[in-house]
Amino acid sequence: MKTAIIALATATALLIVGGAGAAQAQEIHKGGMTGPEVAAWLQKGGYKAELTKDSSDDPLINSAADGQTFKIYFYDCDEAKRCKALQFSAGFDLKTPLKLEKANEWNRKNRYLKVYLDDDGDPYVQYDVNVNAGRTMAGLDDDFGVWTGMIGEFTTFIDW
Repeated sequence: MKTAIIALATATALLIVGGAGAAQAQEIHKGGMTGPEVAAWLQKGGYKAELTKDSSDDPLINSAADGQTFKIYFYDCDEAKRCKALQFSAGFDLKTPLKLEKANEWNRKNRYLKVYLDDDGDPYVQYDVNVNAGRTMAGLDDDFGVWTGMIGEFTTFIDW
């Protein structure tokens, strides 16, 4: 009887550990992600994902969240177009240029999402994400949540 209880307890522990392991986030390929992988991830989350290419023939995705369009640029890509970094980017064509002081205020008070101004004083925000070397899809989901949350805060900040 004692042996049966120990065996049952061991089997239960293995199921719990196995279940926890299965519940762990899926790892991203150690070399990064491809355009089709990122597009599929976005679409699985219910987001638009128009996969194109940039001027360097690297993947480029056009997407949107909460009514705001944005692009996803791919960096550090190998010959197979598996890329180690993504950059979420959005631009805003304002009627009145954003003042440098206002952009600097945002950058001083906020981490992660950084703003710069183009030659016309229009703001662009960017958020960089590494997607290699042990990263997980859950981590990417979290980064995307930061991006979408902060883009909303930024549009409020500039009265968009």
